[in-house]
Amino acid sequence: MKYKISIIIPVYNAEEFIIDTLHSIENQTMDFEDIEIILVNDCSSDNTAVIIDNYAKNHSNIIHLPLKDNAGGPAIPRNIGITYASADYLMFLDQDDVFKDDACEVLYDKIVKNNVDMVCGNHNMVHNGMSNLCFNFDWADSDEIKIKNIYENPNFLTMGVAAWSKIFKRDFILKNNIKFTEGVGEDIFFSIRALLMAEGIILLKNFAVVDYQIRDESLSHQVDYDYVVEFCDFYSSFYEYCINNKISDELYLPLFNGRMNNLLSILFYPNLEANELASIFSLVQPIFLGLYEKSFYFFNNHYELFYRFLIKDEYPFKQSISIYNFIKRVRSNQLIKDLKKIELKCKIYIDTGNGFNENETIQHSYDRGGFNAIDFDVSNYKNIVGIRFDPLEENFIKCNIIEFKSDFGQLSFKTINSIGSIDSNDLFLTNDPQYLVLDDIKDINNIQIKFLVSFIDNVEITNIINSNLLENLMN
Repeated sequence: MKYKISIIIPVYNAEEFIIDTLHSIENQTMDFEDIEIILVNDCSSDNTAVIIDNYAKNHSNIIHLPLKDNAGGPAIPRNIGITYASADYLMFLDQDDVFKDDACEVLYDKIVKNNVDMVCGNHNMVHNGMSNLCFNFDWADSDEIKIKNIYENPNFLTMGVAAWSKIFKRDFILKNNIKFTEGVGEDIFFSIRALLMAEGIILLKNFAVVDYQIRDESLSHQVDYDYVVEFCDFYSSFYEYCINNKISDELYLPLFNGRMNNLLSILFYPNLEANELASIFSLVQPIFLGLYEKSFYFFNNHYELFYRFLIKDEYPFKQSISIYNFIKRVRSNQLIKDLKKIELKCKIYIDTGNGFNENETIQHSYDRGGFNAIDFDVSNYKNIVGIRFDPLEENFIKCNIIEFKSDFGQLSFKTINSIGSIDSNDLFLTNDPQYLVLDDIKDINNIQIKFLVSFIDNVEITNIINSNLLENLMN
């Protein structure tokens, strides 16, 4: 019998879910006998094999392929399933997900009638009984969009890469040797290569193909250092693939923006030590440096800030780690709580020929809000050759110096470590904000500094990104 669609399902210890998955195929509006189901069993140790064999007794279109050795992931079982498939069109499903009732019929009809290489749908995210359509595809101006190739609309590259929301011509997959890769992101190479090579693609932006179940116990939700490293290694390989295959520069933003957002969201998830972060940043930095040459940018302001600092930093990435920790505090809403506990103290360092050091400092506390006028008595210091003012250490701040004077008059000064200024406020994305006096101060007795300090927060991050300060920082 000639099947219309071959559906490939990798299974491993799936006894809890596989019946529901199979029922979702049996209950399709397409005739069940027109569907070939290939279950590639990756050495399950539970009752998965028994359940499949019992189900297959009553259904000749179910093929059970037990593997001799555990592959350790769905990539190899899917690739094996492709070689066994006999239908002209391929679909994929995970062992714990279910197709919507008309998924096969709608996708099959579209790909056959339009003679395209692939048709892509959307999917629902289901968690604790709540279901929501995953992607809004706000760039798509109609429910159905058809293109001849990816250059007609590179936005197609921003769609989800899950194989189970799509249908493919089998000959197209075999001819181009498109395979799933082992490890993290096994879907990405497969779906992206298909999008780059396809002659004819259709997107059905509001058509949900699958109810994707988010399970809290899933290994994919256990993010730790090793998982992040594996993710970074994958994207290094993905970036190298794009370079080696001379992917057009115009495709890099749609190819990488969402995926780098995904990478950073994972990076910001676990609690990592400084040495672990430095190691991860070493893996990420070459990707970011390459993307910077492609006029790449993040739509997410937090990530754009981190990205711009990382590409100019060096191992052990102290500045990038500070930015990372700052953003993590902002994103967790911990920053506001922490700032309320900070005791505001400013300090001047006095250089009498031995450089700036902690032994020759004067410190004062000041109040939150409003301008502060702080007097520093330096009459006990002789032959002063330099003075430095630190408005607040160990925090990212903006500072407005209203007046900087001595008993002899106004003093000129310059900022140290500032990335620039907005509305007379000097911005310091460093834990060591500094102002250096430029005038001859050998015989002064008193310094008065009038200033206003406030903390850089989420709003200020947006202002920084929308200005040209980071561009100036890079030059």
